[in-house]
Amino acid sequence: MRRIFLIILILLFATFSGCITSKTPDENAQSETQKFEPANPNLDARIVEIKISPDDVRAGEDVTADLIIANIGKEKITHETIEIKAKVNTLDDFVGSLALKVLSEDKKTRTYTMSFDEEIKPETVKPLTAVFHTVREMQGRNLAGTYAVTITLSVNGQKVESKVVPITLRPGKPREPNETKYTTPLPTETPESTATPTITATPTPEPTPEAVTVNPSGIIHVTRILGYKFGEPKVTIDAGDTLQWYNLDDDTMTLVEADGKMDNISVSNRKNIIFNTTGKYTFKMYYPRMRVEPPVQVINIILNQSR
Repeated sequence: MRRIFLIILILLFATFSGCITSKTPDENAQSETQKFEPANPNLDARIVEIKISPDDVRAGEDVTADLIIANIGKEKITHETIEIKAKVNTLDDFVGSLALKVLSEDKKTRTYTMSFDEEIKPETVKPLTAVFHTVREMQGRNLAGTYAVTITLSVNGQKVESKVVPITLRPGKPREPNETKYTTPLPTETPESTATPTITATPTPEPTPEAVTVNPSGIIHVTRILGYKFGEPKVTIDAGDTLQWYNLDDDTMTLVEADGKMDNISVSNRKNIIFNTTGKYTFKMYYPRMRVEPPVQVINIILNQSR
């Protein structure tokens, strides 16, 4: 009798372990990208980048998906639709994990749809932000666990691409959203000085401000290269910040500072440069088989007095 009882315990343990730790097909395909056959071949786009935040999101909190959308077709995009399907893979709750085995695929999935009216011209990129709310509990069971999130992009009514990314919802009480935002202090107006009348007034040339060098701040700003062009022709950052060039084209780009203030910069994928000194930098971009004038990007480095 005692031996039979031990066998039953072992069988139950093996069964429950399989329910909790066995991987589903979705977990093995979390990095899968699917392209759809377009009805209009001149209309096409792709999701260049997906950033999910916060990293430590809890069940019951909002999730933000920051997307970079590239127009790789020949027609202008004027309307975008983002469909997000969050499917549960595993739950931290023991009983909830067992219940997953009997739930249908629809019951495991929640769908969110968001529409945008951003204009994206061919060979350009534009960021889109989609926010969706997660559920904390269902029937008294916490829904913390792992999920496969499928993000599908449609442009001008045509479905073009979907990507699957994993997220983990952590346990704990949902936190209040942080409403504090970083704001750059407005400059204080300097009262105009009253001119003193003189017999022979000689205009004094305005002095050129001296360059100021500061320590690195650790803050990184990303600017993209796509379609053999700069995503942002003008960029302004604070002295001490890092600028990251993100090259989305196949060729390696060479950035040349027009006034010789810096050595040439080679960008094959991502390249970080710390700008510690205030001033203006003008970069021209060169690449193999170039047949046009080099694109230009102007970077202004300013002093942040609040630091």
